[in-house]
Amino acid sequence: MAPDPLAAVVHVLGARHSGADALCADLARILPRYTVLNASPEWLDAAPPRALPASGRHCWLLCGLDLECPAPEQHRQQAEDAALRAQLARAGLVFRMVYGMTPQQRLAQALQAIDAVAPCEATALHRASAASQRLRPMCEQCSDPDCERRLFSALGR
Repeated sequence: MAPDPLAAVVHVLGARHSGADALCADLARILPRYTVLNASPEWLDAAPPRALPASGRHCWLLCGLDLECPAPEQHRQQAEDAALRAQLARAGLVFRMVYGMTPQQRLAQALQAIDAVAPCEATALHRASAASQRLRPMCEQCSDPDCERRLFSALGR
């Protein structure tokens, strides 16, 4: 069977206790036409993104550290997260952060991020409306550059 030209490759990354494994499984279930990869730091080192095929659409998702993590693991979790961010930056990859306290919130955020790169019927259901993008209650706290850009551009109007 030939690959679907409209499908995309979704790369999910995350430090320990970030929910990356669960998000990966949820995305694979919801997006059967897409290739969903749980991209570990070792995978990034072994298969540099520049070696990926140029054709096709790639979406890189990094799971945030907002889920509960046992205290003894927090330092290691933060180090892993910093290493992943550094690897993505070195590779010149644009990635989107995925946050949420529940699997459903994380899945909805991931689908919104994927919709911007590789829209499909499943991702369109989670597309943010213009009104919801104007009225985001956590803009000051989410550290999403797109969100900050919308906030500051709205001030100039």
